[in-house]
Amino acid sequence: MKKLYIVIIGLVICAIGIVVFFKFKNNSLDETLKEAKSMSSYQLVCDMEMTQNDELKSYEVKVDYLKKDKQKYYRVELYDKSLNQSQIIIKNKKGVYVLTPTLNQMFKFQSDWPENSPKPYIYHYLIQLLENNKVKKIEKGYQVEAKVKYPNDTRIVKQEVIFDKKLKPLIVLCLDQDEAEIVTCKVNEFHKNKNFIEKHFNQNQALKESKKDVKTSANNDVLYPVSLLGAKLESETVSSIEGDKNHILKFSGDKSFTMVETQVNAQQVMQFSNDEVIDLIDGFAYYQPGKLSMMYHGMMCSLYSQDLTKEEMLSVMTSMQTSSTK
Repeated sequence: MKKLYIVIIGLVICAIGIVVFFKFKNNSLDETLKEAKSMSSYQLVCDMEMTQNDELKSYEVKVDYLKKDKQKYYRVELYDKSLNQSQIIIKNKKGVYVLTPTLNQMFKFQSDWPENSPKPYIYHYLIQLLENNKVKKIEKGYQVEAKVKYPNDTRIVKQEVIFDKKLKPLIVLCLDQDEAEIVTCKVNEFHKNKNFIEKHFNQNQALKESKKDVKTSANNDVLYPVSLLGAKLESETVSSIEGDKNHILKFSGDKSFTMVETQVNAQQVMQFSNDEVIDLIDGFAYYQPGKLSMMYHGMMCSLYSQDLTKEEMLSVMTSMQTSSTK
């Protein structure tokens, strides 16, 4: 009987120990998550790879974030390694700005970016996944898997994120329905409580600073879409209007379209005030019925079609490559 009491007492102690352990573990994550959410500033640097029409695009991404007096500031630099070109996105009190240092260009639009669209390199979006999904404790820290929707990339249906024990993100994977990797982000640096000043998020200051690092001019290669949706290249002509050279590519088929590519110089001012801004993982496109425009490879590419849907136009536009990479 005495032995039975001992066994029972032992089991009770073990049960209490297990409850306390898991309660402590959950509280530990909750506390760390609470601290992460209240962070007033950070800097995240990662290498990002994206697959698009069997092409692998490689970027270095740097994200600077500051929250001051309830205002959120962002400065995201997307450096395209293959093109040796950068695009910078600034969010401050005045709005959202897209900067193209190579062309000394600045576009402004009103948007809730980046809150209105998921991004694999925005820290606050990543830690939200910990709150709403099952979290697995692993040796390095934590792993979370979540079903996600990227509005302008319907291939992505699932996301996996691995954090260390202090919730520093280590790797982010965006997967399709077959578990194939569409986007991979490997975090190289993550610094909490960076000493940023508000001027760091000024669009004019950012453009001035980034211009100093520009070493190459825009590329003059003609771009060709890989995703043709059954159409074929019918004609290719060059026209010159007020000194601007335009490459005009006409594609015919059940769904015909025309692509006009114009080299943009530093003196030109591009206006997209009436267009819908389409927020992509690696940049922005500008849409109005029958027309889609996107700055790519130093060119302003405009796609015209009455046959293609907006989603189909995006598929064509995001498949643009130079003739050497087709």
